[in-house]
Parts: sequence; C-alpha cells; structure tokens
Amino acid sequence: MTPVDPCPIADRQVCLATRDLSRAVLRRLSETAAGIEPRIKTITATRTDGPRGYALWRLHGDDGRLLLQFDLLQEPGAAWNTLAGDVCFLARLADLRTHPPGYFYVHPLPDPRDIAIPLPSNPRGLAPRTIGPLK
Repeated sequence: MTPVDPCPIADRQVCLATRDLSRAVLRRLSETAAGIEPRIKTITATRTDGPRGYALWRLHGDDGRLLLQFDLLQEPGAAWNTLAGDVCFLARLADLRTHPPGYFYVHPLPDPRDIAIPLPSNPRGLAPRTIGPLK
C-alpha cells in the first residue's frame, strides 16, 4: 500500500526530491553512527539557538536503553561533528507542520523542540524511552 502523499500536486516533485535527499542523509547518518557506536539505533536532538539549529541530546539502543546523553551547553566533540551536522541537516529538511511524522524520517516528540530519528537498522522504530522522561 502506497502512503498518501501530503504534498499539494504543485509541490509534489519538490517533496519527492526532498524525501530522496532525506533518505540519503539518513543512510549517511546511519553509517556514521555505526562507525562511532554500533549500538546507536535512535538519535534524539533538540532545537537550540546555536548556529546549527539543533544539538545532539540523547542516543538510544534498540531496546530503548540510554547509551549517551550530551551536555547541551558544550560542544559534543570532534568525533561527533559529522553526526551532529547530518542530524541538523535532516531536521531542517523535515517540515513537521505539513507532513506526517516520519515522512522525512524525523519524528516529533512531546516537547516541540525535540525530534527523534530512528535509524533504519532499528527494527522496532522509536525507542520507548525517547517518548517519556529520562529515567
């Protein structure tokens, strides 16, 4: 079953091109994450006032367990720059106001500043703990 395209007919080609670009960024994001830590299955980011617009916040395994939480007041370090850049780019591509969650591979969280990106290697989708408060 083909999902219903939420884009107006006039914008459909632009939406499809953006979706293809999002898919490519997601693939690169998955490879980068696997190269740093193979257990990363869901990336949570939060909107910031910094130059990138989004910052890495939490990394979860496929069982929902928190693998790493970043200090939002500090840069995550050189090893994480490529991952953080791809997360920011993907977050900017996703227009969550007019497209359903996941259409551009990005999901909103209860706090409107936060987003979750489940990686394709995550068969269960969003980690359960990315939805609620950190325990």
